Amino acid sequence: MKAVAAAIGLSAAFGSQAVAADLGGSCCADLEERIAELEATTARKGTRKVSLTISGYIAQEITHWDDGGESNTYIHGLGPTQTSHVKFNGQATIVPGWTAGYLLRIQDLTGNAFSGGANAINQFNATKNDPPNAQMAFWYLQNKDLGKVSIGRMAHAAKSAAMFTDASGTQIIDNYTFLAGFPQLIIRSGGDLNPTSLTWGQLAFCYSQALPLGGDCNGIVMNGVRYDTPTIGGFSFSASWGEDDFWEIAGRYAGEVAGFKLAFGVGYSEMHDETTTGAAVARDKDSQFFQVGGYAQHLATGFFVHAAYGYEDNNDTLLLNGRRAKNGEHWYVKSGIRKAWLPLGATVIYGDYAQYIDQLGPAALALGATSSTMDRFGGGIAQEIDAAAMTVYLKYQHYEADMSGAALSPAATDLDDADLISLGALINF
Repeated sequence: MKAVAAAIGLSAAFGSQAVAADLGGSCCADLEERIAELEATTARKGTRKVSLTISGYIAQEITHWDDGGESNTYIHGLGPTQTSHVKFNGQATIVPGWTAGYLLRIQDLTGNAFSGGANAINQFNATKNDPPNAQMAFWYLQNKDLGKVSIGRMAHAAKSAAMFTDASGTQIIDNYTFLAGFPQLIIRSGGDLNPTSLTWGQLAFCYSQALPLGGDCNGIVMNGVRYDTPTIGGFSFSASWGEDDFWEIAGRYAGEVAGFKLAFGVGYSEMHDETTTGAAVARDKDSQFFQVGGYAQHLATGFFVHAAYGYEDNNDTLLLNGRRAKNGEHWYVKSGIRKAWLPLGATVIYGDYAQYIDQLGPAALALGATSSTMDRFGGGIAQEIDAAAMTVYLKYQHYEADMSGAALSPAATDLDDADLISLGALINF
């Protein structure tokens, strides 16, 4: 009986293994087929030695504007440096303490309200779809004790040093630049389109980078070399240089002190490149820009204040139209409360005010303007939705300006106000 039982058990074991082998074969074949399908449809790295992280955000607004004689509603993006984009980030360890990495950032400039030139978004045109743009492409070497050296097209040492101190959660969607505004709207005079075709951007013009940036006159990425120190006690310092040519330095601090969240930034840049943005407005450029900004938030209550100031020295800049650029300055303050009243995420309620003084662009100088003051004030509410890494917001902006000069026509001195209300969202990925 024992022999019979053993024979039956042995037979069952071999039979079971045979079935398992058959099942395993069909199972593995199916699994391999599914893996092949996934590999064919999945983004893969070119090398296993360097990491790959894909990130970015999509941001769009619906803006209703009223220029004093006409009103309309446009859908648009957030301008050339804070628009929707995707980033490819990577890093690899060379030896302990030393790393190498890269960043490639590609922008979607669909509905770029900031952009000028032909078919600029203004009272005559609702859409300007600029092509995608490889905004940044650089590599770097970093040592945890010695710092980081980057080479390529990037944000340089003093870029947005003052503006980027805004930690309220509304820096991208509302700041003192025209990146989320309408600098190409023509200013009306007495309810009529100004016969001079003067735009709002010509009263908030930066010569360092030849753009109607408003604030943050050093806000565009460029080719060059940048060095960053390690962060020690919340402090870090940076320096940059680029060909034909520019150089800049900056210092930053971020930390928490006595129940307050703090951030400060200061930067100085000098620019001699007449074709910074691809379109020259000066035949001889010599622009220096100083900026300083800070942020303080009481963590217990959520009350915050952000302030920024910039001064651009253009005394030695000779324009293509033969006129001399003027020195300009701007300042900005934003204050409000950031509090998690809802389970969705933090709510931010704020008001802001900006003033742009003597930031006269080439077209304004050609009209005979000798001084100007542009004011922009408004505010808004932003609701963060943590589960979707999203911010939904509603904001209001009001533009008004005065311009003077003995040679100006009446239409150039009687400038109407403009109002803009925007509903938008930003979602990270």
